[in-house]
Amino acid sequence: MTCNLSNAKLLLLSLIGMSCSVCAVVASAEEGASLFAAPQVHAPTVSNQVQSGLASEQPLRTAWDCRTETGFQPSVLRFGVIPPPPIPNPVVDCYSCDTFAPPLCNDAEHDAHVLHHPPATDCRSNLSIYYQSDFSGDPIYDHIPWDSCVEMNVYGGKHLVPTQHPLLELGFPFYRNGPVPPYQELFGPTNLVLQKLYVYGDYRVAYAQNNLVGGDHSVLAHRLNLEFDYWLTATERFHMFSGPFQEGNSFMRIDNGDFVEVLDFFDANTDTAFFEGDLGQIIGGFTSSYSAFDMPITAGIIPLLFQNGIWMQDAMVGVAATIPARNNPALDWSNYDVTMFAAFDKVSTGAAPGDEDAAQLFGATTFIESRGGYFELGYAYVNDRKDSDRNYNNLGISYTRRYLNRVSNSMRVIVNAGQNGPQSARTADGVLLLAENTLISRMPYNLMPYCNFFAGFDRPQPAARAAAFGGVLFNTGILFQSDALTGYPTLDATANNTFGVATGVDLLGPNYDQQLIVEVAALQVMGSDVGRAAPGDQLGVGFRYQVPITNAHLLRFDAMHGWLDNSEDINGARAEFRWKF
Repeated sequence: MTCNLSNAKLLLLSLIGMSCSVCAVVASAEEGASLFAAPQVHAPTVSNQVQSGLASEQPLRTAWDCRTETGFQPSVLRFGVIPPPPIPNPVVDCYSCDTFAPPLCNDAEHDAHVLHHPPATDCRSNLSIYYQSDFSGDPIYDHIPWDSCVEMNVYGGKHLVPTQHPLLELGFPFYRNGPVPPYQELFGPTNLVLQKLYVYGDYRVAYAQNNLVGGDHSVLAHRLNLEFDYWLTATERFHMFSGPFQEGNSFMRIDNGDFVEVLDFFDANTDTAFFEGDLGQIIGGFTSSYSAFDMPITAGIIPLLFQNGIWMQDAMVGVAATIPARNNPALDWSNYDVTMFAAFDKVSTGAAPGDEDAAQLFGATTFIESRGGYFELGYAYVNDRKDSDRNYNNLGISYTRRYLNRVSNSMRVIVNAGQNGPQSARTADGVLLLAENTLISRMPYNLMPYCNFFAGFDRPQPAARAAAFGGVLFNTGILFQSDALTGYPTLDATANNTFGVATGVDLLGPNYDQQLIVEVAALQVMGSDVGRAAPGDQLGVGFRYQVPITNAHLLRFDAMHGWLDNSEDINGARAEFRWKF
């Protein structure tokens, strides 16, 4: 077999020179050339191109130069009715990189045969021996009747899934068809910029009839949750959350016929504003190299949620950094990460009740996957700037795994220690034990019975928790959850010298289009009643039902009744409409 070098060059150059998209593929191979042992393809010289009649007066450009041209991958739907004009007479040098391509023939030295080269492979890999027995025969479908319409629907029967776009989309849209536009290199060639601004969130309006210990309330309230996302790169963004109809824990509402006006575009006690990104990607971009490590970082008024929100769920003024996706074969840790955080202001904690400017928070938490389960370990030191006797250490530990493929279990403990002063004046000196259990049924995603046990000794506190999320038992059951919008009643969620159980069933529709939760919960008091929130034993029943109207709207209904010893009984019912955008 023979080949003619000049004819091969002419044919190849005529095909490649007509499209920059082909050159972009070559450019991507050029980036990975240092990692792979590919056969080298030598570029023709300028004099050879002039002799072949392929050179022009324009200087030679590489395929990498084509990637930011305005005519790259033109599309009518993308650029408008009239696409931009193509690049006039492009002359590109697509031979100047190492590619996974057959080597060119050398007619001067090997005119009668083709050179044989080993396949191009990663230098860190080895070729395996081929065995025909490694591959089975083709499947036989003779028993399945042929349906041409069904086969055509694989290609022609597709349709767009209804999606809710953000309220505002500037820059690159959230959902779109077609190619991604060219990126910018403002922060370096390895941390490319594609700017986009989204405004999204939800609007909620709810009516509730609450019979509380202090009296009856008929409440119609609404709230607007706005999320502002300004993306610079794939890993760096500025984010802000605003609740214009909220100030503290109060929402704009009509309470027993009286209008309560609340309007505050930004409240540092409840809203957030922060920057987050990856330090490795940032350094890599500015040094024109690929990131050697990953380290997510954030700073500002940042929301922190750890251990399912039981140990921490709050927005604070501070910083945080994570060492992610590590493993330790010696300890049999398949995956773990470590997050370090420091909060200097706006810390919500029952250790300093009603004063978010008093406490500071410093600590770390880790997530460890090992031996079929995972651990979550967190430590925080709470520094009270106004009363040093209230400084204390907070430790949160949990372990989650599945047993016998029948029960999914989480064991949690929160320990508070270190406060000084009289015992009656301490605000965080307790222990909380919590066991969460979900039965794995034959329909594990539709039928989920659960039974959660808890016991709180003295005054256990989470490391930080916004007042809107209630007490430390907020996620233990729906009878301990208030909606924060209408003041919907709950059983005592402080776990202050109480123990009890919340059991129920969570039902999801066959198409996950509706949800029903029915629950019974009970708690008993124990120990000293000094400072205890619950005056006596409590028993409650409740339900929650949610159903979507469209892909952006849903209805939710709640009802509960609680029998309280040494106190008036409580009950409540509410209906809510939510629009997500």
